Amino acid sequence: MNAHGNPGDALLLESDPYAVLDGASAAARAVGADYLYLYASEADETALERARDAAESRDYGLPVEVVSGPDVYRAAEPTMAIESIEGNHRLEARLRPPGPEDEGVYGNPTIVHTARTYAHLASALHGDAPETRVVSVTGDVEATTTVELAESDTVASATDAAGVDDFTAACVGGKFGGITTDLDVGLAPETLAEADLGTEGTIEVLGSDRCPVAFVGQRTNVAAETNCGRCVPCREGTTQLTEKLRDVYDGTYDEGGMAELMGVMESTSICAFGRDVPRTVRTAMREFDDAFEAHADGTCPSGTCAIGGTQ
Repeated sequence: MNAHGNPGDALLLESDPYAVLDGASAAARAVGADYLYLYASEADETALERARDAAESRDYGLPVEVVSGPDVYRAAEPTMAIESIEGNHRLEARLRPPGPEDEGVYGNPTIVHTARTYAHLASALHGDAPETRVVSVTGDVEATTTVELAESDTVASATDAAGVDDFTAACVGGKFGGITTDLDVGLAPETLAEADLGTEGTIEVLGSDRCPVAFVGQRTNVAAETNCGRCVPCREGTTQLTEKLRDVYDGTYDEGGMAELMGVMESTSICAFGRDVPRTVRTAMREFDDAFEAHADGTCPSGTCAIGGTQ
């Protein structure tokens, strides 16, 4: 059970760990698993504490262990989560094949799902299978807000719940989700995917004074500095993509070169980290092409960037 890096998963462990454990243990019994691991970030101390209390208070039919991982984004990737559970200090994505379903924790076949998925499974087993999504709104908001909404609701329903009135855009679906100015997009995973947005259940709001060009540049720089370094497309691609975004500030907007580079990253990176980074840049270029062109011409439409040198 992977609850690392998602506010909604952490909240479920804090507020209803029994539902998560009931769903996870049912899945474990269904596949004949011998062991159940609950994995979360070491920063989510309350979630870990309540998960441990819940794990110790009942017999779930198999051993249950609650494990914490480092508070870094890449530690949420499923195979790096497995590396962390095994106690490896240098987290690297594992080559596929074989995937975790064939060779996971300590070499054993392993299924990996989120706390949100297992909580939904528990509801289904109790005769209630709501078509809902647990969504967290972060970024330029007064406070992180997590809500449960129908899949027929929209991204706007979630941002309205967080009190968002004025915004530049939203990054939907995780740290490397898709950038959009249209919040009237349904929350069902297939609907989000069709809109080139992420499905991880988070919406990061960019306030009205934010520059989308600066945002994606900072985000790719994070990717360049925090990737595991295992595969060349991600390790070198994130660095080259960051440099190309810096070049925009120096007057060169190599749209074709960036598209080619991102295509290579998406098709050849071994894990979602390298495959998802291009989505943030690609969708921002589509939504804010004029802003990229303006930066290359020496102007930041939002008035927040220093043009003509390193941003």
